[in-house]
Amino acid sequence: MSSSGKSPLSRCSPTAVRAVIHAPVMVREVVAVLVTRADGRYVDGTVGDGGHAQAILDATQSSSQLLGLDRDPEALRAAGEALATYGERVHLVQSDFANLADVLPQLGWERVDGILLDLGLRSSALDDAQRGFSFQLDGPLDMRFDPWEGTPARELLRRINPSRLEQLLAAGTTRASPRAIARAILAWRRQERLERTSDLVACLRRGLGRRATPKLLSSVFAAVRMEVNRELAGLDRALATMPEILGTGGILCVLSYQSQEDRRIKQLRRTPFRDPRTGERFRLIPLEKRPQQALPEEVRRNRRARSARLRAFQRVPETPAS
Repeated sequence: MSSSGKSPLSRCSPTAVRAVIHAPVMVREVVAVLVTRADGRYVDGTVGDGGHAQAILDATQSSSQLLGLDRDPEALRAAGEALATYGERVHLVQSDFANLADVLPQLGWERVDGILLDLGLRSSALDDAQRGFSFQLDGPLDMRFDPWEGTPARELLRRINPSRLEQLLAAGTTRASPRAIARAILAWRRQERLERTSDLVACLRRGLGRRATPKLLSSVFAAVRMEVNRELAGLDRALATMPEILGTGGILCVLSYQSQEDRRIKQLRRTPFRDPRTGERFRLIPLEKRPQQALPEEVRRNRRARSARLRAFQRVPETPAS
């Protein structure tokens, strides 16, 4: 059962029908680093269709609890059905993970033992033409995680100033000039309307010719989606506040798919923290020097895993030598 706007907290009904869960990325690796206490409290900040959440619950005792957040109401509905048999162990909230510090008091939680963020787009949303996330499907140029909030991509691209457009494209594209892409979009919008995903694809193909490869189209769509949903700003807020929510020894685990996301996550190892409640100084220590990547057999089964990077950090008290 997904949460509604009237009730910020929603528990899964034990009588609901369990849904089929889409394959989560690097699930074994995530569980191996995230689950440190069998009776702990865990947060899946991007619960999606519930795949990682199910694996976490299966790896822990019946006394453990999980809070699942998502901005997408359809994701919460799917997760509520998929996780229904776990009953009172599961709490679902429609919220940006950047607001986790505001959500926890509603549950009476102060600390958690582990937090997972999967920054990728869930497959079922990508495959829904009406959401506008995919360049391969014709549909409204929307791209909002929450279809009731924010500015759709068609409005963003109609109003955005040229310098900001080039800036966001530079962060999200690597195989062609961001300036050339921006010029193609600006030239198109002076003469045509950008209402559908097919309009944006036609615009790029007209302006870039052979350079408008599937990889480039995918990267442009991702860059626009991230701007529509202010994903990097939300990630920055989350990375500044989530370490304080972890208990000592707790784990922050992040799956990223874009270089601009991974750069931010890497900085955690260099950041000193101070707990505002206790005054304790602490750090986040990376569990591996390099990010983990999906094994070849998983990539063959699930193409979403090919660009995934998994980084995990543990909260430890600061010592004079650290």
